[in-house]
Amino acid sequence: MAEDVLKQGYITPDGQVFETKAAAQTHLRRPKILEAMNKLTGDNADLSEWLIDNHETVWAAFDTGTIRRVSKAEKKKLEKALEAIVENGDKKFAFIIENAGAIAETFRWPSVKRMTDEEKAVAAKNTLMAASDNNEDLANWAIENEKGILEAYDAGKEKRPVSPKATDALAAYRLGVAAKKEAKEAGKSDEEAAAIGKKVEEEARAASNL
Repeated sequence: MAEDVLKQGYITPDGQVFETKAAAQTHLRRPKILEAMNKLTGDNADLSEWLIDNHETVWAAFDTGTIRRVSKAEKKKLEKALEAIVENGDKKFAFIIENAGAIAETFRWPSVKRMTDEEKAVAAKNTLMAASDNNEDLANWAIENEKGILEAYDAGKEKRPVSPKATDALAAYRLGVAAKKEAKEAGKSDEEAAAIGKKVEEEARAASNL
């Protein structure tokens, strides 16, 4: 006999229930996403609906061959999951419990083969065709309009203003990266180039009172 399990969820005003807040927010934004998508597709309702209903597949297609790094949000989710396992204390999870710190610190997404833009386009096309009953026209159109599609997916999202300090910090970081690259191209060792890049970044941060 199956056990009754309580699950947390997010209920939208129209009565729909979602497991995650992100899914609920996406559902609420759907009218705005559809409006933006219709502008892009020239009011092709079928295409617009397909792009929305298959957004995960479309995202994955465009993301093919892209090196994925662990975001701060993902790291927090991992840490919370590990904390829950540790608190559970089940002996079956002994290895994870004993190494929770190391797992949280060293977790990385699997490496992916670097692809050229042409290889990425071919892989993306294959993914889109597989999801659309081999509709080559749809796949080609989607690839050509990748930027517009991704912007439409973000329609309705609340955009938080970027603080001046964050902008200055990013600019300082980019200056450091550029200085490091130039130093390496000039024949400096990795250590020397890293030191030069760090110094340039620190000087830029100091100039911006960071």
